[in-house]
Amino acid sequence: MNKFEKGVATVFLLLFAQCLLLFFHTQFNIEDFSHYVLEYWPNYIFNLFLLYILFLFFLVVLNRKPLAWFLFFSTIVLFSIANYFKISYRSEPLLPSDFSLIFQLNQILQMMNINHMLISILLIGLILFIFIILMKMKSEKIFSNKQRFLLSLLLAFFIVSVFYSKHPNSPYQVVANFFGNHDNYWDLTEDYSQNGQIAGFIKNLDIIVMEEIPENYSIDAVNEIVEKYKQKAKEMNVGNTPLENQTVIIILSESFMDPSRIPDLELSGDPIPYIRKLKEETTSGLMVGSNYGGGTANVEYEVLTSFSVNYFDASLSIPYTLLVPNLKEVPNITNLFEHKIAIHSYNASLYRRREVFEKLGFDVFIYENGKYDLTYKNTKDDGSYISDESAYQEVLDLLKETTGNTFILLTTMQNHGPYTKEQYINLFEVINDIDEEEKVKIETYVQGLHYTDMATENFIKEIDEVNRPITVAFFGDHIPSDVFDSFEQEHEEALAFFETDYFVYSNFETEKLDYPLISPYTLGSLLIEQLKMENTPYYALVSDLKKSVPVIRWGEYYKNLEEIHIYEELPEDLKETIDDYKLIQYDINVGEQYSVDLGFFEFIDE
Repeated sequence: MNKFEKGVATVFLLLFAQCLLLFFHTQFNIEDFSHYVLEYWPNYIFNLFLLYILFLFFLVVLNRKPLAWFLFFSTIVLFSIANYFKISYRSEPLLPSDFSLIFQLNQILQMMNINHMLISILLIGLILFIFIILMKMKSEKIFSNKQRFLLSLLLAFFIVSVFYSKHPNSPYQVVANFFGNHDNYWDLTEDYSQNGQIAGFIKNLDIIVMEEIPENYSIDAVNEIVEKYKQKAKEMNVGNTPLENQTVIIILSESFMDPSRIPDLELSGDPIPYIRKLKEETTSGLMVGSNYGGGTANVEYEVLTSFSVNYFDASLSIPYTLLVPNLKEVPNITNLFEHKIAIHSYNASLYRRREVFEKLGFDVFIYENGKYDLTYKNTKDDGSYISDESAYQEVLDLLKETTGNTFILLTTMQNHGPYTKEQYINLFEVINDIDEEEKVKIETYVQGLHYTDMATENFIKEIDEVNRPITVAFFGDHIPSDVFDSFEQEHEEALAFFETDYFVYSNFETEKLDYPLISPYTLGSLLIEQLKMENTPYYALVSDLKKSVPVIRWGEYYKNLEEIHIYEELPEDLKETIDDYKLIQYDINVGEQYSVDLGFFEFIDE
């Protein structure tokens, strides 16, 4: 082949690689594939350049073209498959931060569909086998040592530049913007679709905690907010009492939601009659999250800190792993309590929970095979995970051992996927005429919900027998992924796929509050109001948000399910409250933590 023919062949192979990436990214949807190529073709030309740089990297390192092409396509295929699975399970694309979970690969594989897991293992094995064969084959060297050295310098410059891809006027950003690259951080899947999968991935290598730096950030600006909400807290605390001998139990129930809200789904019976009735009698409603099908650690983070992940940059996909361990102070709701205990009905290998919970101030972290091991590890029927019944018993035992004001966080696992026919004796049937595999998934998931309902009823009865004031805040973290596939396809924009259920129950008389809609980050403030506890200035601020815009979700502000606004449409006083909140979030997570030193997160001394 002459140079021209070789060049044409190279372009063809790069085009094939790009088509492979986009085809997997669009979940094999030809219509979407065509739309993105035709609408955003300049961005895809830029992606071809990025793909060539990747190929050139392998070529310079190996100096053998067949081997370089093989590793190049192996990388593309593995990326495409991983991206496909991530979108299928979580409705978001593969991110650089996902590779921080590589050391928990065993746990991740256990949560995957068995067919997907086998395909992945076989593919990796095949790639390694072919790689070994190619390594033993002789082939012509492409570059001289001098050429390799010069190309290595150019590649090194490029590699360094991609880690500054979000910095204004960086070389990478200038070139990317020339081709029409733009940001769509509220929907990363769409961002990858419009800008290209490689360009989208590279943008998230440059981890920025918060994209917008407040122009007025200073100790004076923070102090002004602190003083404003100290006064607000004093006013709110009139008639409220200090926290004494209270026990608060927060139950993050894995994948719990009311399936009757799934549009068009018909079941043979109600799997959650007790919780449905309890919601009618207590402070309860819907909790709207930011993620579909996953993101438990982010929900935990929002509940504990009352900071919204919506104000973090998209590259900071998991605050637990990428942010919390690096902070000097992480103010959170446990600071209000004397005793703080976390329980997880699984091991602690994911999301750096051991390190994070220590940073958050938990005295004890109980998890499977940990320093403080779980006492109860039974499953329901042949279920894959520790049952909610066992998890609740763990809490009940703790109540016998603790005194004084106590905070307990329980994160359950019973209803985690995958959902297979072998797990339970399914008593509920799907009436809809849908694919048999999907029907089995739904019926298994719904049976798990029923077991949760029964366990919760028994748990509440036991709580009522304890002679001390106890409050239970129960909620689902997200709806399950890969379960309601056919219903999602018909109702892609339905908010039901981001709604879970919550209730707050006390074993003593409390007022039933009217909060039909909340977010994870407002739960702490709701508990303080429910128990008539004293507010810190910070929770006075969060309380203002809870009452005005209980849900903040990817650039949209929800007053209720019907009244949704963007920031520019909000009244000026509410904008000011939101700006105050964002400035404090910036101060703690990026800035100098002035608000900590100024007592923003502490009770006010009279």
